[in-house]
Amino acid sequence: MLGTVFLASCQLFKKKPPPPPPEPVKEQWKYPGEWTGGNKPITSIAINVDVQRAMLYSGDELVGWTYVASGIPSFPTPTGSFKILEKVKDKVSNLYGKGYDANGKLVNSDFKQGRDLLPPGGRFEAAKMTYFMRLTGDGVGMHIGPIPKPGRRASHGCIRLPSKMAPILFAHTSIGTPVTITGNGPDYQSYLKQSAEKAKANAAKYAAAKKKAEDAAAAAAAATALAPDDPNGPTGGNGNGTGKPAGTAPAPTNGTTPAPTPPPLGSPPGTPSSAPTEEVKPAVPANPAPAPGAAQ
Repeated sequence: MLGTVFLASCQLFKKKPPPPPPEPVKEQWKYPGEWTGGNKPITSIAINVDVQRAMLYSGDELVGWTYVASGIPSFPTPTGSFKILEKVKDKVSNLYGKGYDANGKLVNSDFKQGRDLLPPGGRFEAAKMTYFMRLTGDGVGMHIGPIPKPGRRASHGCIRLPSKMAPILFAHTSIGTPVTITGNGPDYQSYLKQSAEKAKANAAKYAAAKKKAEDAAAAAAAATALAPDDPNGPTGGNGNGTGKPAGTAPAPTNGTTPAPTPPPLGSPPGTPSSAPTEEVKPAVPANPAPAPGAAQ
């Protein structure tokens, strides 16, 4: 019991990580950002999703800052303390991208695997996530991305970086660099719960879209199919394309009598053909020979 109380006391007085330094006051934040660190490493990053900016520190020294574009309200970026878990320069998304039809026409500029359905013969083009720096196991990270309105949210949860600033962050950070995200957004556990609910809804939407497409394809096939006995069908209703009973040869169209059909090649001698045959009888002698024992 005493040990439990002592352990609880240690947890209460456990040193918490220091909060990120306050954001500096500037008269103007000029897009896309600024780097003054030279060859110094970035030892911590502080991102504020309310103002859509990231402060870059080397120790306690501010060595740069950049605009970002975090997740929109329906796809929020989680807040909290994270670390860079992975760095991949030429990464592409396995979820988001663009959807094209069989003719190469863009049909969905915000395509998501497992949620949206491609048209028959269509293709998926993955979105680029160049200079990717992973922050969570489920895919949230920092990478190059469009920032259409600096200072506003725009992504599906990741933290987009300007193309001029992303290479600087990538080159000066390392695996394990701390990243603190503050502002209006869910904590990571709430974010995971929301993500699971969205995944379930997306799976249901995908299944419904797939079934609708399959039903439409089946209905189209049924509408163009002919009954087996339809004379307009490819087999004429009886398998020979003539409309006559199976096994009946088509009649000639020039008024002539069809020639006898020769027996198939390789048939044994005496194999009858399909042409009519005439019985051949032995010739009768003109003067029959007298029967044995008859008078001469």
